[in-house]
Amino acid sequence: MKRLEYTVSFTTPAFLGNAEQSGQWRTPPFKALLRQWWRVAAAKSYGFDHRAMREAEGDFFGNAWLKDAHDHPNHRKSRITLRLDPWMPGQMTSQSWPGGPMESVTTTADGKGTVRSDVYLGFGPVLPPSKKENRPSITIRNAIGPDQSAVLRLFPDDSDELRRTLQLAAWFGTLGSRARNGWGSLSMTPMNGTPQLTALPDANTELLKSIGLECNGCFDRDWAHALGTRDGKPLIWVSQSFKDWRKAMGCLANIRVEVRRVAKGFTGPDRIGGIHFLGYPAGGRWELPEFKKGQPNKNDQEGRLATQLRFKVCATPDGLVGMVFHLPHRFPYVLRNRLNARQQSWLNEHEKKVWQAIHQALDGMARLQRLGDGK
Repeated sequence: MKRLEYTVSFTTPAFLGNAEQSGQWRTPPFKALLRQWWRVAAAKSYGFDHRAMREAEGDFFGNAWLKDAHDHPNHRKSRITLRLDPWMPGQMTSQSWPGGPMESVTTTADGKGTVRSDVYLGFGPVLPPSKKENRPSITIRNAIGPDQSAVLRLFPDDSDELRRTLQLAAWFGTLGSRARNGWGSLSMTPMNGTPQLTALPDANTELLKSIGLECNGCFDRDWAHALGTRDGKPLIWVSQSFKDWRKAMGCLANIRVEVRRVAKGFTGPDRIGGIHFLGYPAGGRWELPEFKKGQPNKNDQEGRLATQLRFKVCATPDGLVGMVFHLPHRFPYVLRNRLNARQQSWLNEHEKKVWQAIHQALDGMARLQRLGDGK
């Protein structure tokens, strides 16, 4: 049986929780990551038909739900077996969390509200000092630090779709809590003759082109199915290189603040606004009563939405590079349908306008360069 082997590590601390929400190397998040990027790699070839993709995914990764044309169970094991060695706890704790200076972000219009970038990007797993809550210093949930590594072994059928999926996971993959903010940025180094992977995408690679779709054409579907493009170039922006993860995360934190500021410039009726395209909850001022538990139709689920604008810190020969990329999709129907008619109308009218303004802001940031610009 063919075997692929990688040394896996993280360029930024990973809040990869176990059942006790304490950092630990585990196999399930890696398999979930492969599923996620398989969908992006395969979506175009299945005509973006989620039903056909669900069947193909179940056939490739295993399932307990598929049935054949005669309604007989068509269950099967995964074609891929994963082994991770060792399954050990994360060694980064509050006591070993790096102290010293770290770039801050300004979160208020008057310039007086500032917070450290690690707290800003990681609030929840990373908590600031608080006299009221008896925290004399920054407190974190146990994490896997950048100095830890493990060996990931895959025993697959030798397929092109798996190789494509692994390369996408190496480019864009993040794992754990607050992963879309850049925490748990994955690094994969092949071992023992396993084919090489590149750490940072090139705008002209066929794989990157194959998953690209003009951004305005992505808003017909409400799930992540493609990497957005504009003017024929991918919606990927990269920073300068940094020597350590704290500086890279400081850069990404300030980019996130600027992006949110642009989105907040779009306001609509009944508290809806551009900020809601970047995820929900969106802050106290932007709280929507319609998304509260039990509202408006006794729905038991609290409204939540992960951002489609994602961050990663990539390890390159020159150092650590911050990356911002966009997997555009429509504001999800399950949340949209909980809003009133005026709010929904505003979302329909402004969705593309808000994202265009965000892209233009990213294009103009001195901290970033658009992939493929060559400037």
